[in-house]
Amino acid sequence: MSGRGSGKATSFIPELQSMMFALGDSRRPLHETAALVEDIVHTQLINLLHQAAEVALLRGARVISPEDIIFLMRKDKKKLRRLLKYMQFRDYKSKILKTIDDDDPLDSDKYSSSSSVNKRQRLAQDFLSSIDQTGEFMALLDEEEVDEVKQERMERLERQTRTMDAAQYSEFCESRQLSFSKKASKFREWLDCSSLDVKPNAVSMEILSYLAYETVAQIVDLALLVKQDMTPKTGDPFSHAISATFIQYHNSSAESAAACGVEAQSNAIQPAHIREAIRRYSHKIGPLSPFSSAYRRNGMTFLAC
Repeated sequence: MSGRGSGKATSFIPELQSMMFALGDSRRPLHETAALVEDIVHTQLINLLHQAAEVALLRGARVISPEDIIFLMRKDKKKLRRLLKYMQFRDYKSKILKTIDDDDPLDSDKYSSSSSVNKRQRLAQDFLSSIDQTGEFMALLDEEEVDEVKQERMERLERQTRTMDAAQYSEFCESRQLSFSKKASKFREWLDCSSLDVKPNAVSMEILSYLAYETVAQIVDLALLVKQDMTPKTGDPFSHAISATFIQYHNSSAESAAACGVEAQSNAIQPAHIREAIRRYSHKIGPLSPFSSAYRRNGMTFLAC
């Protein structure tokens, strides 16, 4: 899944290792696993950018706006709702920061009618209403349904932190705060935005950084499922068959086959787990079948939208 230029120097591997730890991987994620995750995320974001640019050009726009990305995500309601919640959160954060800067008490009535601090919500609402034929998109804005993926993720991390000492927990908390948006200029360079004829605006970059992190999170989610599925269970009479199947999936890759052998030596996610997770996700089989991407193009199955 190589999408990066051979001469590209910008790398998020160190940051990705921290993100992966914060999302459920071992305390020291493998460099080669993080490199594979980076390649997948980069490929997916570049494809998403190019498709958003096509949408922007079709509507005669000079920049990639949030509407272009929302349009690409419209078929997956759950992930679109997750994005809308994120945009609401960003507006709320802007509202708090503006309150602190202005040294005024937080007046919800005052800010609820202000388009300047609710610009992301207003933008999403206006666009969704313009393409909403059935009312299902507008319903997403007020839906309070529990996000099962996020809930499961938080429960897994809570179990993970139970066994941490003070130093590990401190490192975990620092890793939890890391995101692509905190490295905005590096993120823009990583995506090579300067080479695009139609460039993303500021809010679009926020959304892209969010989608990049969500892609990492979903890769880790799926890889952990594969890891659990492929780990032989004590007393399981079919454990030899599971191992044989795992090797069969990756017999064309010496590295992946080797990863099967080192699994017992490391609790970290292996590159083979990532590859198998992507393979299953793309074909919607096995324990990953509930996960699906509603948007496909040119054989690319997007993880975050």
